[in-house]
Amino acid sequence: MKNLDLIEKYLNEELSANERTAFEQLQKSDADFAEEVQVAVTINADFNVKQKMRWQGLLNEQGNVVKETPVRKLAPRRSINWIRNIAAVFILGLGLSMAWLMFSSPEAGELADEQLMEIYKKPKAFMNNGVDVDSNWKNAIAAYEEGQFSVVVAAIESSMSKNSEQLDEKHFYLGLSYLYEDVPNYDKALDHLAKSKELNSSSQLAPQVNWFMALAYLKQGKIKEAKALLQLVIDANIWKKAEATALLNKI
Repeated sequence: MKNLDLIEKYLNEELSANERTAFEQLQKSDADFAEEVQVAVTINADFNVKQKMRWQGLLNEQGNVVKETPVRKLAPRRSINWIRNIAAVFILGLGLSMAWLMFSSPEAGELADEQLMEIYKKPKAFMNNGVDVDSNWKNAIAAYEEGQFSVVVAAIESSMSKNSEQLDEKHFYLGLSYLYEDVPNYDKALDHLAKSKELNSSSQLAPQVNWFMALAYLKQGKIKEAKALLQLVIDANIWKKAEATALLNKI
């Protein structure tokens, strides 16, 4: 499947508008390419992107074993045989994936990583009380949008030293930034998230604080603490209840 990378970007909506237009035009004009897209859509329905990446190396090794069925002279069968080959590889990957799930358990840290792949929404330009914020907070918002979390940390710390407005919200995003950094600092993340909770335990951010503290504890291997916080998220029944329930059942 020579166009796998391009097709995955299309399925994941990672193509620009121009790239997407070119992709769809190629799909209409090239029957073989359209066939590849259709098979990829079928496979993507059963495997998420991470599963496909996990088994990509193994499938590449096994690909040499799969032999193409000889083409019959009576009718053109190349496309059918090609689909059969893809199906064989798909079935092999499915079997290996099921075996992996049966005989191995994901580590708590890996489960937390899966949840941390999704970045929480950016801070607001205005704090909860509607008061305009200082330039440091605005810099933090811009850096957060760009994924420059070390810059976010510095900007929020500067904002906190000069402006005491909504410290619970600032501690919350400071804690998140320590979680999202290239080299996360889980102790500092927990400290700031706990401080946010201490300052305003009844705020709308309370379920989020409990959720992200649970993920930080999972990264540290502190299962008991994580379970207690996940249960709080479930009991609140406001945000991430389904995810917290699923995660609690896996650890």
